[in-house]
Amino acid sequence: MDVVKFNEAEVAEPDDWTNIGLNARASEDALVAGAIDYPTHWADFTVSNPNALELIVSPGTLFSEGKLYRNAVQTTINIQQYLPIVAGDNRFLALLADGAVETTTEERLFETDAETEATIAQQAPKVEKRKIDFTVAFGAPSPTPLKPAIPANRCCIAWVELSTVGVAAIEPNHAARVKTLYEHEGRLVSVEGEIGQISASVRTIKTDIANIQARLGDIPSPAIVRQMKRSIAQLLVGSSVPPEALAYDYDPGLVGDKWDHVHASWLARVHEGVRFAFAAERDMQLALIDDEASNIRKSGNLLLPEWTEETRLEVAGDGGSVNIAGAVHTVVDAIQKTLSRSVTEYGPTVTTCENVAEWANYSIGKNVGAIFSYGGEDFEIIAAAPSGHGIYRWISVRKIITRQIIETYWEYVTSTVGLNGSIHGQQWLNTQPSVLTSVDLNFTLKAASGPVHLLICECFEHGAPNFSAVIARVEKQPEDLVLGWNKFALAPTLLDGGKRYAWVTVTTGNHALATVSGNAFAQGSRFVCSDGVWAQPLTDSDFAFRLNCAKFARTRTTVDFQPLTLDGGMTEIRLLHAGWEAAGTKLAWEIKVPSIPNAQWRPLTLDNADGADDLNGLPALVQLRAVFMGTTDLQPALVLDAYARGMTFRNRGDFVAISAVINFGVATTTVQTDSVIDAFEPVKHTAAPKLVIGATIYTPSVTTITDEDSDNGMRRRILATFTVPSTMTARYRLDMTTTEVTDIPFLQNRAVYAL
Repeated sequence: MDVVKFNEAEVAEPDDWTNIGLNARASEDALVAGAIDYPTHWADFTVSNPNALELIVSPGTLFSEGKLYRNAVQTTINIQQYLPIVAGDNRFLALLADGAVETTTEERLFETDAETEATIAQQAPKVEKRKIDFTVAFGAPSPTPLKPAIPANRCCIAWVELSTVGVAAIEPNHAARVKTLYEHEGRLVSVEGEIGQISASVRTIKTDIANIQARLGDIPSPAIVRQMKRSIAQLLVGSSVPPEALAYDYDPGLVGDKWDHVHASWLARVHEGVRFAFAAERDMQLALIDDEASNIRKSGNLLLPEWTEETRLEVAGDGGSVNIAGAVHTVVDAIQKTLSRSVTEYGPTVTTCENVAEWANYSIGKNVGAIFSYGGEDFEIIAAAPSGHGIYRWISVRKIITRQIIETYWEYVTSTVGLNGSIHGQQWLNTQPSVLTSVDLNFTLKAASGPVHLLICECFEHGAPNFSAVIARVEKQPEDLVLGWNKFALAPTLLDGGKRYAWVTVTTGNHALATVSGNAFAQGSRFVCSDGVWAQPLTDSDFAFRLNCAKFARTRTTVDFQPLTLDGGMTEIRLLHAGWEAAGTKLAWEIKVPSIPNAQWRPLTLDNADGADDLNGLPALVQLRAVFMGTTDLQPALVLDAYARGMTFRNRGDFVAISAVINFGVATTTVQTDSVIDAFEPVKHTAAPKLVIGATIYTPSVTTITDEDSDNGMRRRILATFTVPSTMTARYRLDMTTTEVTDIPFLQNRAVYAL
């Protein structure tokens, strides 16, 4: 602080007197700026309303940019002009304090002549003081008014809420008030007390930490514990252990047993992974554009390329004869098998799920893909089955999945026919694949009554006919029989190469068939069945017969089908049908999107999976055709019955999956969810695990996202930790969205742990 000194007999200059006040002010400013340093804060002000239309601001101080400004008298502010005019509206005012400098003048005598000491009265500036001016900032009137925004360099001392009749409330802005040393001392005493308690706790914690440090080697990693829980849960699924309350739960997302499909928020579907639900879908029967096309031939519902018949195997008689009604009559239940089914799924949103290997963890009879059940007919491909049946081929990449039974005929859809009569037949080795169209039998005697049933059946490994594996059946009435060769026309039937088959006659009529003596036909044996179960081979003779097979006109045939449609456009196509596709043959489906300029036919095969991009434009109509490829002796076939379906789908853009209630068996306040999401692209997709307890939905307190090691680099693992009120039950929930319905992620599996 500067001091102005005066000496005796010194003539004082005017600036000396001014500097006395300036030095005092500078000292005060240095203290405020250096020690107190409140930016635009206020002290000592109070705001009151003596009446409805006026505010009184008491004397007070403003701290602004290291300077002090004071008002020594109260200030009155009229607020009538700011009142809202609409009944029910209110408005907020902000009283802003700004520093100002005011200089006041007074009349003083000035000497005009030093010798005569003459004076004159004049006005001169006498006092320069810092004061405070008040301005009003106001917000918009509203039934729910908002406070006006305050710039960072302005000081608001109070907010005033106005109604249409006057002041409704006054709220001091304590955030901008200068706190006194007494207030700071009170807070410091409180803090010092808390620190004392913390110090005592820290000393105890240090001891505890030292003990924990010594045992860290005995504590397994949480990641290892989670892996153990997940593995144990998987084993429990596979071992069919009766369910009980466990502190962990795992679901591979293959079947819907652990999901609440009727929950009000459910927007998903379980289909080898939990996937986005469909916004639209259409199911239509596969149908030809031209049933009478010259390049095809239909036998009932069985479609094949154009063929003619030729004899593939002939055994001529030598004059012998056997009465085929000469054995004991018996009743046999012939079980006729059907052609196996195949499914093709195609589209930009078709993504294979790596959890398919976990089908083996489920009981026999669980179906691999719900699309194998349609209209009451059970089209199941199972993971394992007795006698080696149910073997399937599963080929899948992103954008196309094909499932097909390897066996030509299966026993999961059968029909049982009760037959009464004598049972005779002939077994033979089918050396090469062929399509059987008829069997010719040489009758040496025909009766007036008693139809003849002819069955084509598979044989057991020891060569006996298997009456539970009939693959074709035909019946001839006695009036349709003639002496000599009689043709028993069959629906074209695929016979696999290297397998034994048998034709069997069942009749009560007194009919006789021609034979050839000795073992002239070395590739098979004649047999007779007396009890409907055991077939006795006979080596003294064989039946005379001819096997007629299809001879196809060409090796490649293209067949046009009715287009597939879906209002609003499609993102997936699914084809379900029965038929066969023998080794060396191929039934390929092709599509064309006519809305694409210069569109080409695109095969639905693995080599052309990228062609699914044609559906990115959400076409409402897609042309469809089938291409039959094989040889003149062998071609694939297609069954166009009521179960041959063409299905089109379009996905939703939002996803909500909610699990059934999970019972942990213990009370917990911390729950973790572990979600593996495939086909995930962060720029397009969002995924948010949640926990549902009662009617309350909880979001995680901690979320960790990691990239899973995958070929496509699009798999994410989300570990979410929830802190919840103590509970023994919870539901898992996952919310996802996509910006493009042609590109969607799916939940591959999930685990839930109570900690």
